[in-house]
Amino acid sequence: MKEQEYIYYCGKSDTSLPDNLFLERNYSLKAWRPKINEMTPKNLFYSSFFAWAIFYFLKIFYRPEYKIFLIYYKKKEIASYCAVLPKYFKTPFMENNDLQIGPIGTRENHQRKGIALYLISKIIESYKDKKINFWYVARKENEPSIKLIEKIGFTKYGEGTKKKRFIGGFLDTFVIDKKF
Repeated sequence: MKEQEYIYYCGKSDTSLPDNLFLERNYSLKAWRPKINEMTPKNLFYSSFFAWAIFYFLKIFYRPEYKIFLIYYKKKEIASYCAVLPKYFKTPFMENNDLQIGPIGTRENHQRKGIALYLISKIIESYKDKKINFWYVARKENEPSIKLIEKIGFTKYGEGTKKKRFIGGFLDTFVIDKKF
């Protein structure tokens, strides 16, 4: 099986963001952090989110910034989500103070409404006074993801792969093979 290829993007917390971003009236934004009795956001279970909650509690992340930003529709249905991840063993290319934006996802019936663009912009804006370098990793064939992050103003940093380290992917690491 061919290794998955990725494009690595980098941006800064003081990036100039697109103007006039807004959410339709029925949408709202919330930042979520894990709690012992709530390891993943309600109604949004992914095994990665559960693992990251464990990393958060065991202090495997280099800093305590792990969050999932959620866009709700009518305050109850999750329309979109985006994780914010500190450096950890899967992202050796990051510096200790850096954050990764993503994975990001928008439910099909909420797509093409500018929600993902709004969500990433609000994440970046929430760190604007902290001098943060942000990373975004997109599969090379994921054109919507690439267009989204380029619209935000992130620049291509390099290309690479995910190196398999153990069966099941738990210890896989993202590696930049070629810098631009």
